[in-house]
Amino acid sequence: MVNRPGAGTTIGLNATATAAPDGYTIGMNSISHIVQPAVRAKLPYDSVADFTFISKVLEAPFVLTVNAALPINSIAELVTYAKANPQKLNYASFGVGSAGHIFFEILSQQTGIRATHVPYKGTGEATVAQLNGDSPLMFDMITSPLQQIRSGKLRPLLVTTATRSNELPNVPTSRESGISELEMPTWFGMIGPKGIPPTIVAELNAAVVEALKAPDIVALIEKQGMTPAPSTPAEFKKFVEDSIAIIQRAATSAAIPKVDD
Repeated sequence: MVNRPGAGTTIGLNATATAAPDGYTIGMNSISHIVQPAVRAKLPYDSVADFTFISKVLEAPFVLTVNAALPINSIAELVTYAKANPQKLNYASFGVGSAGHIFFEILSQQTGIRATHVPYKGTGEATVAQLNGDSPLMFDMITSPLQQIRSGKLRPLLVTTATRSNELPNVPTSRESGISELEMPTWFGMIGPKGIPPTIVAELNAAVVEALKAPDIVALIEKQGMTPAPSTPAEFKKFVEDSIAIIQRAATSAAIPKVDD
């Protein structure tokens, strides 16, 4: 395994896109794959055409939480509160153009609410701001706020997976809350460069699907708050295409500036 970090995962993705399409070089992509086209002025690859999609592998929900001091227990109550207190709500994220930023913009577009975006440098700063009430709303991976949810300091409003989370079974999904475009979990998937022969793609897909049935692997994945999420190559490609379109619409509507590097 070779780790190619940097530039919001675009270095690793480009290394995958430019590899020989023989099935021996494959990559693991993530939600960053679908965010980067919306936040970067130029990419060294086409986010769909330059890849072979093999299978989604894992997924986990983002959860929208609110500081429990606010009288908000659902998306409907958030909408009512936000409209009664225009421009008085702040929401935290880990940076301009981050998934949390874009997710809240999708929420705003779907519900008509307005809140002020306050970007922070990382999870620690954002969580402190949320807990002290400076920025009481935030989207984050479910594993990060669970302790604060269980202690009653944060209140979960929705999860972004198609089904409810085992960790938060009483929290509705985005679709149940009437915001279907927010059905967008964090995820990891297996990809390769374009042009891998279909027979090899089928073999790799079958291996992923079989591995994700193994009880020890399932237990390890679930211990980390994620769930196995195998798919067909076609399903995975469509998921990426649809997600890129949703995120680009949200980023354009919110006038999120693109990084030019």
